[in-house]
Amino acid sequence: MIISEAKEQDFPSICILIKNELGYTELNNTETINRLKYFSESNDWITYIASDDSGEIIGFIGVMKGLAYNIEGYYSQIIALAVSKKAQRKGIGSKLVKKAEEWSISNGIAAIGVNSGIKRLDAHAFYQKNGYVKKSFSFIKIFSKD
Repeated sequence: MIISEAKEQDFPSICILIKNELGYTELNNTETINRLKYFSESNDWITYIASDDSGEIIGFIGVMKGLAYNIEGYYSQIIALAVSKKAQRKGIGSKLVKKAEEWSISNGIAAIGVNSGIKRLDAHAFYQKNGYVKKSFSFIKIFSKD
């Protein structure tokens, strides 16, 4: 397995992972690819992919660098993490998280966080196993496009 920074040719495979593994089946590929392009052009975002020995993309992680009111210095946020079902429970997610942490540290970041869906109990256990501490609840309000 190889972990590398995502390139533009990897974006369609990332879209498939987002749809199939994260459950965002209504995702618009064109809009998502445009966002991935934006991320790849910014120093405040990084996307890594995990590829198997045949070169198939079997996982990815996306991380954002930002500032917060309550943290000294910069922090990073894992925005998305997905591993294909056939490759889960093989340590790939942990390796992707470790890569995100290494990127964060090399960019002078003081802390890293992640939000995880309230029903994703396996994901909660995964993050705790990787040293993350449950600190808060997350809330969202979606604005209508009308």
